[in-house]
Amino acid sequence: MASAATLEPLAPSSSPLESLPAELRDRILWNMPDLPTLHSIVRASPVMHGQYRSNRDKLLRACLERGLDGFLVHAHACQMSRLDHLGENRAHEVTIGFLEGYREWLPSGSNPCANLGSVNASDCRWMAAFHLTVIRPLTRLYSRWAFAKFRVAAAVASAEKKDFKTAAEIMATVAAVHEDTSAYDLSRSEEIRIMRALYQTETYHHLIGYPQMTEADLFLEYQSIDMFFSFFDPWEAEALGCIDVFFTEEFGPLFGKLSVKLRRAYAGRGPGYPIQSTRRNSALKAHGKVLPR
Repeated sequence: MASAATLEPLAPSSSPLESLPAELRDRILWNMPDLPTLHSIVRASPVMHGQYRSNRDKLLRACLERGLDGFLVHAHACQMSRLDHLGENRAHEVTIGFLEGYREWLPSGSNPCANLGSVNASDCRWMAAFHLTVIRPLTRLYSRWAFAKFRVAAAVASAEKKDFKTAAEIMATVAAVHEDTSAYDLSRSEEIRIMRALYQTETYHHLIGYPQMTEADLFLEYQSIDMFFSFFDPWEAEALGCIDVFFTEEFGPLFGKLSVKLRRAYAGRGPGYPIQSTRRNSALKAHGKVLPR
């Protein structure tokens, strides 16, 4: 690992930030409030990037703990439930064992890896990338979608009070609402609730669903579903339902088209593969691939 002394810029820089001593630059990186800020400053400056690379794993862990505060347990459960960890052809007992461990973390949020100290560097980088490129974009999309629903409901109620006589008048009012693309600034508590629901939904899709299930497998899967939702309060389960409606409305047509193409592409290559197994694979990860970066 390079020492702080070797991280001074090789040539004078016009940037006040890059001209700071290495110790101060390191202090700045340690106090980044969240992942997007850390990501921006590291990409904006070669000097800060070099400073970050010299102590990347510890800096990333510290920033992850701050950025995922309020849902770190669920983010870690999402990461640990991936196929890379549980296996492609895991038995039902493996899923149940994972769910039992997940349940023990929840009451007090006392995940044994909650401080990320025992999470390896590769998994930390995966968590950071997934949060930045999937969870945060989906949070913004979901907030706009949900806020538009509220505005449409308010517009329809207002139209009814004004005693609009025709459906066309009401539809014109609704269309005007849809044209309003103004963003809605989420409070931190609202952001935490949406992100927590997204991570829980992703974990659900990691755990639930097996290709080519028998009737016995289907029965065992229902047991897993009941166990998963028993962990959460009713409002949390409702939040997962809202996320599901959001995905269905926003991405359902796209995945319907992809499903047809996949069936044609994989025709004759095995019973149902990969269509039947896509339910178990990461639904949110697939959504992330169509999001703007």
